[in-house]
Amino acid sequence: MSWVDSGFIAFDTETTGVDVGVDRIVSAAAIEFRGGLEVSAQEWLIKVDVEIPAGASAVHGITNEVSQSQGLDQGEALASIHEFLVSRNLPVVCFNSQFDRSILDSNLERVGLEPLSGIFDICPYVIDKQMDKFVKGKAQRRLQPTVARYGLELNEADWHGALADSRITGQLLLAQQARYPHLFTDQPDELAESISLWREEQDASFKAWLSKKPPLPS
Repeated sequence: MSWVDSGFIAFDTETTGVDVGVDRIVSAAAIEFRGGLEVSAQEWLIKVDVEIPAGASAVHGITNEVSQSQGLDQGEALASIHEFLVSRNLPVVCFNSQFDRSILDSNLERVGLEPLSGIFDICPYVIDKQMDKFVKGKAQRRLQPTVARYGLELNEADWHGALADSRITGQLLLAQQARYPHLFTDQPDELAESISLWREEQDASFKAWLSKKPPLPS
């Protein structure tokens, strides 16, 4: 029985932007999986203390009006997210976890809370890049085309909602377990360590590729 069957939490955030040191989490969702099934879920809509750019609202559908009128207090929401993720003592699975975990820690620290610690970081995005290195086509590493390559589907209207994206991320990890079972025979800390090393190698490879591209004309 793999640790995947014992349980993990799929987590996703929607934000005001992509600067992890500055931007805010507007909504988040966490779904607990055990035995390949959802056993609990929670979603948070947050009343942020900055303006939500129109471009961000166009992606996730949350406007300033919605955030301010329907959102939870920022500190209370972040404390609730922290409690959900920490109390279960399970690996946390995020698609492109480097972003979600970093912006979560930044937001937690901003309101005086401790960042996540001791929770294993499992990233299906990095796993996919490591195990299937030659995916062709523009933007084919994004969540929607990635899950499609594993035979998964999500209603078009649901994309970029934190709850739907966390759900499909959990299903993606289960599909990766079925496709690459050897990756999931060890404990989650060992896979998390491998993912960290793979991410470094992938980032270095991308930077090397960029350095070989001819400069843009001035």
